Amino acid sequence: MKCFILAALLLATLTSGENIFKINITPEEAQQFLNSAQLRGIGDIEYAPKTGENPLPEARNEKGEFVYMGRVIEHPEEYVEEHYDAHQYHGQDGLGQFAYGYKDWNQGKNEKRDETGKVTGSYKYVQPHGRDFIANYYADKTGFHVEDNRPAHLKQPATKTPAVLKAEEEHFRLWGELAAAAGHNPDPYAAEYQTAEGRYQPTEQEQQPYVHEEPPYVPGPEETGEPKGFFYAFDYNVPLLRNKEERAELERLRAVNNKDE
Repeated sequence: MKCFILAALLLATLTSGENIFKINITPEEAQQFLNSAQLRGIGDIEYAPKTGENPLPEARNEKGEFVYMGRVIEHPEEYVEEHYDAHQYHGQDGLGQFAYGYKDWNQGKNEKRDETGKVTGSYKYVQPHGRDFIANYYADKTGFHVEDNRPAHLKQPATKTPAVLKAEEEHFRLWGELAAAAGHNPDPYAAEYQTAEGRYQPTEQEQQPYVHEEPPYVPGPEETGEPKGFFYAFDYNVPLLRNKEERAELERLRAVNNKDE
């Protein structure tokens, strides 16, 4: 019951945007923070919310040119300064488990590793044509696996251009002449050389599918005492220079290209 109440309080804290900085905490306490962070959804990534915008603040260099964060702006009326409430978090329990993630105005990521060593994560970002690219992945003893939202394309066999066909014909003509002049096939991997006596035969072990085995964690010589974990999560303001015309075009593309998401 106490664990349930603590998890509920941690989840409420994380979703409320309160900053958290915890160091040298027990693995059990760290795991409560990790589990609460994961409840936000590994595959459910949100972009940072926009909190406001304003005209570019007046600033000029010694030449009288309008500047914004060191950049000369010829037409400041064509730009605005947007503000976003970005967020990031990261925690480890000292025993191998971790969770981390972030979100900005046009990208975000979440990733975790559980007690078995399996890593699961997802990330999302806005592509230049406005469509969200979304990928979900996991890595375990069977390897790395990923799925994304790119449209499936039917693979077609490669076709040879007339130039390639002509080059192949010339290649095999010269090959035949060299083979005839040498009196034997110059290719050591040709079929006539693959006899039972000299042919390579893979062992039974070599034919087994590869399964990755994660080695057990061994503390280093400087690691003494009980394992400790940490967790932090905080929001921060991100100012962003946006061209009004380019912003309008990107918003139009996003509305068109994300209809099926």
